[in-house]
Amino acid sequence: MADPSLLSRFTVILWRPGSPGNVGSVARAMKNMGFTKLRIADPKPFADPGYFATEAGKMAWDAGDVLEAREELPTIDGAVAGACTVAGTTSKPPPGYETLAPRDLASFLVGAAARGPVALLMGRESIGLTKEAIARCQVLGRIPASAMYGSLNLAQATLIFLYEIRLAAMAAEGEMPPAAPPGTEGGAPSRGEIEAFYGRLASTLDAIGFFEGSSRAHMVRELRRIVDRCLVDRRDLSILDGIFHRVRLGAPRR
Repeated sequence: MADPSLLSRFTVILWRPGSPGNVGSVARAMKNMGFTKLRIADPKPFADPGYFATEAGKMAWDAGDVLEAREELPTIDGAVAGACTVAGTTSKPPPGYETLAPRDLASFLVGAAARGPVALLMGRESIGLTKEAIARCQVLGRIPASAMYGSLNLAQATLIFLYEIRLAAMAAEGEMPPAAPPGTEGGAPSRGEIEAFYGRLASTLDAIGFFEGSSRAHMVRELRRIVDRCLVDRRDLSILDGIFHRVRLGAPRR
């Protein structure tokens, strides 16, 4: 049996799902696999407030408690802010991004859960995750589906990832150290801390004219991809901030 305390470090985040039934099905898949934390980022509004509850409840069945306990936040940034590791899922990764199969991703995430909370970010049914959403992720998972028809239903895809995470958690049972408390020096920074760091990084590079002659948005995404692969801790961020501070002091006024 997978350790419930380990699985409690995971949050499933759905970005603006279009179908209430899919949300209910995801809640059912989560409860099947022992997960309880569900968030919806940028939820889609419905003219009839009761429509979502009715349609989602039909598919959730006995997972109504997971559905009712969901959190709704206006942005992806807000939804992932408390996570130390964010894993995105995609069938079409942007150039330059490596992806892990669900089993490999699960092993990575169970290890990452020792550093702090983990978020599994699932994209919209119609378009998946955008480049901007993927830029919020340190690692990407991809289901090696058939090339003839590689599009999976949102709940199906979520279930595959959660099943593999559950198996990895069962294999690691008894080996996982307790998660480091928030704010621990040298511990894993939350996604909110990482986003604040990226803001300071972009500000420093603006000050020295780094983005001149290039696409700022594209270059910022590339820099995020490089840093995210390193899984930096708070001490790393402090050192980098010290470097950027000295750079800003020496930069000519623009």
